[in-house]
Amino acid sequence: MTRTTLRRRITGLIAVAVLGASVASCAGQDQDATNAPQTDMDGVAVTAGANQPAEVNEVDLHFVAMMTPHHQQAVDMSEIILAADGTNAATADLADRIKVGQQEEIDIMVDWAEQWDQHDLMAHHAPHIANGMITPEQLDQLETLEDEEADTQFLQLMHFHHQGAIAMTEDQIDNGGYQPLVDLAQQMIDIQTAEMHEMEQLLEAKGESLLTE
Repeated sequence: MTRTTLRRRITGLIAVAVLGASVASCAGQDQDATNAPQTDMDGVAVTAGANQPAEVNEVDLHFVAMMTPHHQQAVDMSEIILAADGTNAATADLADRIKVGQQEEIDIMVDWAEQWDQHDLMAHHAPHIANGMITPEQLDQLETLEDEEADTQFLQLMHFHHQGAIAMTEDQIDNGGYQPLVDLAQQMIDIQTAEMHEMEQLLEAKGESLLTE
């Protein structure tokens, strides 16, 4: 899924959210337990959708809404380095695996969000930059680089990006209530930990260091 495709899906989620809010404003007070008030980890009010499993908790909801744009940025960064001239074959191979793997995980999380009717929550967190994500300016700068400079910058930024993702994912494993999402989170940690080790080796071979902040 490209950056444009995900934006369309998020736009669709927002559109459904607006429609849902309009319908809700016309509805009476007679609601069942499925629509009991709930908040995510940031205190954002959410309502459980009709198809949302009972075991899904606020940690699960927050994780899906925050990790989706986090993953999308990793896909965007990977697409940039794959299009850059003169980059290392090993770095390109790593970028391709990140792009494919994280896109698959995005699809799973967005599908859950749609099934659970979490349109407002996804729209609320979509623009957030947190947990190791880079700024739009850094993303634009990466796109201007080529050869070894692009290669090194990508490895440094992606390592920092992965660090932030793992910190957020550990909380999901410890406190999430929806087991399929907990399992997915563990998969993310396993894969990204291995990828970080790869990045460290590639940077060491160049004589380059990791970013500290």
